[in-house]
Amino acid sequence: MHDLTTAAPQPGGARFSYKWMVTLVVIFGAFMSILDQTIVNIALPRLQHAFGADLDSVQWVLTAYILTQGVVTPTTAFFADRLGTKRFYMLALAIFTAGSALCGLAWSLPVLILFRVAQGIGGAALFPLAVTLLYREFPPHQRGLASGLLGIAALLAPAVGPTLGGYFVTYVDWRLIFFVNVPIGIIGLLLAALLLREVRPETRTPFDVPGFVLASTGLAAVLYALSDASIDGWGSGKVLGFLLGGLFLLGCFVLVELDRARRNRQSLLDLRLFANGPFLSSNIVNILITFAFFGGLFLFPVYLQNLRGLNAFNAGLLLLPQAFASLITALIAGRVVDRFGVRVVVVPGLICLAFATWQLSFLTLSTSYRWLQMLFVIRGLGLGVVIQPLSVSAVSDLHPRKFAHASTLYTVMRFVSTSLGIAVLATLVQTQAQIHAGDLAGQVTAASPLGQLAARLQALLMRHGVSTAHARAAALQEIARLVQQQGYLLAIQDAFRLVLFVMIASIIAACFIRMRKQRPPAPQQEGQGVGSAKETLEPMLPG
Repeated sequence: MHDLTTAAPQPGGARFSYKWMVTLVVIFGAFMSILDQTIVNIALPRLQHAFGADLDSVQWVLTAYILTQGVVTPTTAFFADRLGTKRFYMLALAIFTAGSALCGLAWSLPVLILFRVAQGIGGAALFPLAVTLLYREFPPHQRGLASGLLGIAALLAPAVGPTLGGYFVTYVDWRLIFFVNVPIGIIGLLLAALLLREVRPETRTPFDVPGFVLASTGLAAVLYALSDASIDGWGSGKVLGFLLGGLFLLGCFVLVELDRARRNRQSLLDLRLFANGPFLSSNIVNILITFAFFGGLFLFPVYLQNLRGLNAFNAGLLLLPQAFASLITALIAGRVVDRFGVRVVVVPGLICLAFATWQLSFLTLSTSYRWLQMLFVIRGLGLGVVIQPLSVSAVSDLHPRKFAHASTLYTVMRFVSTSLGIAVLATLVQTQAQIHAGDLAGQVTAASPLGQLAARLQALLMRHGVSTAHARAAALQEIARLVQQQGYLLAIQDAFRLVLFVMIASIIAACFIRMRKQRPPAPQQEGQGVGSAKETLEPMLPG
């Protein structure tokens, strides 16, 4: 039997120093797992060229990673209990690092997709384990601070990803987007081996096989449908089949898990956590804000590269100040959350995000880059006080032994809402772009601005010796390009309007978050008995 007394945090200064060691270790894993969700996106066109493949095939580099994470994440709590949190964290980090190295060595697209699956197996557990490790060591009245520190990884990675990936793809080699994880992973493994203490429960719980089969197949089907919807459309038989089939399997999973809970049997995901008010309300806001956040990340590169003509690196640089704004407010928000609660920081942060989104819905092809960067900074300031504080309120009324299950379930909901946001907005942009382009084309007449532009362009070409037929064809081709470009811009404006509605819904939902204010524990009186010390340590022990 594992000796829990050696694993439990020590009182006084030792415990104080240990929680900072945990913070140092888990930031590496959390940063890598989130970075890899964004750094690859910007390399897809380069991967098409490198492997001579079409977009549908290359899309599986992203889809395989997302599907794998959706399948593996629900097992995090079980393996953390069975192997110990430290051992499982190190194993996940090692698999992720090895998978990253293999991805960089891939010699064909199928091999790269296979190695992305291996990378996803390791990456799925890193963020929920980081939350579990941190919240186990930080007392309740300091978890806002802990969330602010974890926000360094959660917010910096998505902003740095496009910049770093854009630089590698534009100026070096696409393989570096995977190799960059290797030294970070090795450092993280060494720190984990040297600094982390093992914590394991005294009892071993059986693996929930029916729950795993239903959850993994259901989540994989839903995530695949959402990933494919942006390519084949929501009306596709394949998309609808996988989506409805996945939802049916997840419905069966809910029934099976609730039945196991009634019979006091171990569940893969403890769905009873949704009966906890702060956990439920925080998850609702988390789903809405993740939809808006990752949807926005998808729209920005499309606008900056496809419509404004920036290369991948310059587009990433324009987004970079958003990351630093997020870091500043994340650290400040952590302190404020500990003193005044979550709503005090989350609601103003959501209002900042809503304002930036509202302004982004008026983007034009000549919007000043300075104003764009200002909107990105406002968006970053809002994100910094929203993302991580929600994870604090989610576990604010839970026993520490529930942290692994809570962080796993919270992460699963984030995966689904991320995929949903990208799928919905990608499909919306594609369909609305066609509709707007058709409407604009129908408005082109000889007297319209575009018609007059075509006439001037044709006349200019003819003055330079181009034949009438060729000049007319060139003018019409240019008008068609402008119509398509304007149609795409109007579609992006529509997408931001949808995001704005989601933001307003998240503000309303955030007003219902109830979180008890955590106060620092009173100092122990001298001569306090052993029984009181045991009560103080017990909440820090799992199981």
